[in-house]
Amino acid sequence: MSESAGGSPTQVAGSDASGIQPTARLLWLACHRDPDPVAVARALDAGADPSLAVAAAVGHRVAGLLWRAIEAAGAIDALGEHRPRLEQAVEVQRLRELLLVPRALELAVTPLVEAGLEPLVLKGPAVAARYPGTGLRPFDDLDLLLPRQAHAKAEALLRKAGWELAQPRARDRYDSVLVHGSLPDMPLELHYALEAWYDRASSLRAEDLWARRRPLELFGVPAFGLPVADELVVLCAHAAKPYHGFARLVWVADLAMILGGASEEGEEVDWERVRGLAVEGRCVTAVAAALSLAALAGADSPPALRALPQKGWRGEALRRLAEGEWVFRGAPPIHLRFALADDRRRRLALLIGYTHPMPGFQGLQWRLGTAGHAVRRWRDLRERAAGSRRP
Repeated sequence: MSESAGGSPTQVAGSDASGIQPTARLLWLACHRDPDPVAVARALDAGADPSLAVAAAVGHRVAGLLWRAIEAAGAIDALGEHRPRLEQAVEVQRLRELLLVPRALELAVTPLVEAGLEPLVLKGPAVAARYPGTGLRPFDDLDLLLPRQAHAKAEALLRKAGWELAQPRARDRYDSVLVHGSLPDMPLELHYALEAWYDRASSLRAEDLWARRRPLELFGVPAFGLPVADELVVLCAHAAKPYHGFARLVWVADLAMILGGASEEGEEVDWERVRGLAVEGRCVTAVAAALSLAALAGADSPPALRALPQKGWRGEALRRLAEGEWVFRGAPPIHLRFALADDRRRRLALLIGYTHPMPGFQGLQWRLGTAGHAVRRWRDLRERAAGSRRP
């Protein structure tokens, strides 16, 4: 496990968020499957900033979870003038889930299933169904996955069912985007892969995931989802994507809800299966980082699966991530984009792919400048090592 992660591992216990400043601690407590009202009240009493907490909760898509936690602690009044903003966000989420999500799934999934296709529902509604209440897990679109060879047929079926093509598939993309006139706020992303080449940080394969689908019912609509072990690994890898970098707390809350729900239902998670999938998919570091953060939200997992690289720039970047204070930052730091990838060749590809949206000359200039800095840094380290060996 540690060899796959790269470098010497450090154990990240992360069993609670007691060492985090009060406002961040309040957010982490809210992400527990069953938040402790006493601990929530203590975080508020310790100086948690309602303005900062509400803004972060809305931005991280955990508004419903924060409201639930503070309400359970009997401390809604502590929100003061910021209560309306949080309450409005929560109400919008509830209405979307009650009124929009079932209709969206019916319009997107049913035409495909009736035609003999079996679309795998990723993220969004599949995860929301595992939350313990309505409107606790917002999402902006539907993600369906089918094999590449079925993509054209699925697209045609959806267009016949009233969907319109908003963004066609392309060589540098892995999906097409469709919209429906009766669902103005719920686009459909029809996937045949998990990411584009320039953002691929793991070896997870869409075809393998689709092959392991299983039937389930989501919001009353027959569909297909993943077994728990597969779903956990996919969600970990998704949160750790180069352009995500755990930028949303809700992606960590997803893991806490799934693991907490499995525990409540007496469903034993096949952790050996999780480990095997992470190794096979070359996303060991992503899984370790995600589970370490999920532990801050009260989700239990084997310590060995939370072992992170300790040495060098990767160790420093991942250590800062695992501390849990990142919930107030903006975009993830660029070095985290590469630190979460297991494979050196994959990091090099990500370095090249980082410039994909840039104009040609600007991208070349950025790559040359970065390469020059890396060479100078390597020489400096060699000289220091040689000096330390001299008598």
